[in-house]
Amino acid sequence: MTLDNYKQPFNPNLPQTADRVPNKNSLNSYLPIRTKGNDFKWNAVIGLVLCGLLRKKIESYSYEEFTGDCRDAFLEKLGDEEFWDVLKEMYFDGNDIFSVSPELLLFRAQKDQLDAGDSRIASMFINLLRGLRISEFDEQLNFIEREMLQTLRAKMKDDFSTQASEEPYLPYLSKAFREDLKFLTSRPKYLLNEIESFLSFYGFTYTAQLSLALTDWRSGEEPIAKPLYFIMDHERASNERIHVKDHGYKLFSESATRLFPMLTMLELLQPQYGEKNAIKVPLWAISKDVQDSKLDNLTMELANFARAFKSQRNLNTPLEESESSLDWLTNIMKLAMAQFSFGERFNINKKYVAEVEKTLASHFIQNRRRGGRVLVLNQDYLILLTNLAVGERDKLRFHELIAAFKLRGIFVDKQTEQELIKFYERIGNVERMSDSGDAVYVRRTIR
Repeated sequence: MTLDNYKQPFNPNLPQTADRVPNKNSLNSYLPIRTKGNDFKWNAVIGLVLCGLLRKKIESYSYEEFTGDCRDAFLEKLGDEEFWDVLKEMYFDGNDIFSVSPELLLFRAQKDQLDAGDSRIASMFINLLRGLRISEFDEQLNFIEREMLQTLRAKMKDDFSTQASEEPYLPYLSKAFREDLKFLTSRPKYLLNEIESFLSFYGFTYTAQLSLALTDWRSGEEPIAKPLYFIMDHERASNERIHVKDHGYKLFSESATRLFPMLTMLELLQPQYGEKNAIKVPLWAISKDVQDSKLDNLTMELANFARAFKSQRNLNTPLEESESSLDWLTNIMKLAMAQFSFGERFNINKKYVAEVEKTLASHFIQNRRRGGRVLVLNQDYLILLTNLAVGERDKLRFHELIAAFKLRGIFVDKQTEQELIKFYERIGNVERMSDSGDAVYVRRTIR
């Protein structure tokens, strides 16, 4: 028996009477979307993620100052004003300097240039990183570009403030994110081209898979990827395609209604609730700790909180009387959903789901009119996803590629599988040994 069996698995100050229950729902973890104020700049988000990856930052250093420092460095070494004028036009006048190295993008993450939405969206990816770090990018730069990068590096400071604030809700997806980012960091130019699409994809698949995983907390086990069906953006979405119709956009839209209610309740349950720099934990981890706990009062505390919450919110939801702590956690989650089923809170949750779709999902949803809305992958996302799935290997069997897609939250039906093979044949990165899927190999489109 370990001391962990005697630690409090949830908020030790969980309200026990109605007058102690907060009358507002607040969300500060596991999803960065709020009911308003979700505008963000991709350049800033990318810069913040790279700050977390490199443990470096740039502060109070303007673009004009950087340009001037580069000018001084080149004049000192070359003494040729006309040559500098050429470089300035090539690299600085049109901001082309930012295509030299990912490190230059730290420029866009200076505190005085950030909005609240930038930091919140970036925090989602920082938490997926789980402390992954690289010292620098292995780049093939020319002499001029190396000098420019060295000029910027002289202004960089160590930064350890960008840290994960949550235990991963979806460990399998966090692992895939880290592996995929490592693949990109070994190819800096490809990273520069694809980092926005990469983060956009993971922002959506994380949100979608989180919404699907929220109800599977009772076992206390880590979630696994749940089926969510996509088609290619040129495909028809007929009603006969049951998976596409029932387990695509429709499933995501229904599941997204759970995000705000369940995550705000999870905030109240956090074991370190109210503590500064607390590390948040998933609901399934709380469930596991409740099951492992040797403390005697857990059921009573959860039951008292459930009754207090029901009273404060004026809910008519029936509660299942039980001697089981997990049953009372179930009651609490039922109340979390019930409070948003009517009145102003219903409208708030509806608005929240709309903000989630607008901010994180818009690139992956198409309205097919009579066919309704569907989840889609366009060719650019598909090529990126294929390169990430193949990774450092030379090639991957097609069925292994489909399995790698699933690990990243992308499921496709047999019809889309055939369309994928046709697509790969068109772009020339497939080897077909026979008509069998086992004998179809897919290669990366990059080295």
